[in-house]
Amino acid sequence: MPCNTQECVPVCAGHEGALLRCLCNAFDSYTMGGCLISPSAEIQMKNTSSRSPLSHSNPILGLFGAGEVTGGVHGGNRLGGNSLLECVVFGRIAGDRGSTIQQKKQNALSFTEWTTVVLREVREGGMYGAGSRVLRFNLPGALQRSGLSLGQFIAIRGDWDGQQLLGYYSPITLPDDLGMIDILARSDKGTLREWISALEPGDAVEMKGCGGLVIERRLSDKHFVFAGHIINKLCLIAGGTGVAPMLQIIQAAFKKPFIDSIESVHLIYAAEDVTELTYREVLEERRRESHGKFKKAFVLNRPPPLWTDGVGFIDRGILTNHVQPPSDNLLVAICGPPVMQRVVKMTLKTLGYNMNLVRTVDETESNASSKI
Repeated sequence: MPCNTQECVPVCAGHEGALLRCLCNAFDSYTMGGCLISPSAEIQMKNTSSRSPLSHSNPILGLFGAGEVTGGVHGGNRLGGNSLLECVVFGRIAGDRGSTIQQKKQNALSFTEWTTVVLREVREGGMYGAGSRVLRFNLPGALQRSGLSLGQFIAIRGDWDGQQLLGYYSPITLPDDLGMIDILARSDKGTLREWISALEPGDAVEMKGCGGLVIERRLSDKHFVFAGHIINKLCLIAGGTGVAPMLQIIQAAFKKPFIDSIESVHLIYAAEDVTELTYREVLEERRRESHGKFKKAFVLNRPPPLWTDGVGFIDRGILTNHVQPPSDNLLVAICGPPVMQRVVKMTLKTLGYNMNLVRTVDETESNASSKI
């Protein structure tokens, strides 16, 4: 097909490969727009579904771009930001990342061996909360899944200032997400803050799957299962960055087909002050769109003037008001400082909850069945 027509048709590059090649016409080349690309040169499409509510766009699988067909990385003005250097750099990135779609392993992470992953982008400030960073890592293959189950966490290790550091984090992306894994980390608190703050796109670290909750997602039955119980109600109790696994569980619960069987999801989220609340606007939007299925309660130790939510710590009164009544179909997941976790579990026990279904995310479900 001649390149000066006003048509652009994707064609297969080989009979077995998933890589696509497009012919781009001159009309596209000389507009001020262009295709949106990720830092890994993946062509993006606008996110119009609940597939990934924490992201405004999703990649078109197997399609990469650089140069004249893209909008560059400086906004919608292609001509204002698409330099020759940028074309060369993203052309190289597109080629490198495109070659990974032939990865033979379906799952990227092992529970026994370390896997090298590369930091792709860093997001901080604003909706991510003061002192927090969202780190997005490229998995070795662009079409690989993490290999984790819903609720499981990971270990990350790397070298910093002459020593090897090890940290544990819960992904905020879903196990189904392809080619990437996101973590939420503090850059202003904790023993790893200097290392986390120093990580930049292109840096490599090692990652391994760990334990944690194993929430089964039975596609055939369209419901969650935990410890042999069908789960149709969730109460998620988080402190600080302990909200990370809860963000993942919330996404999964409101994704087809499970949203049809989920009756209610309640989130109790405690932080020092309002600036530390991560994804506050996203959670509020989820509440508005949930038709009453999702409820949230924020608890602040240092609330601003005119604050109407909880104040202080998560205590008996807050749990009584915001946790659904005891039920064998209710899973209560807790993640936060150790003292908070112990107090919450003790309080829920006195309130008559089934302690087999009251779990911290760092507990391993030893008798869990198939993982999805």
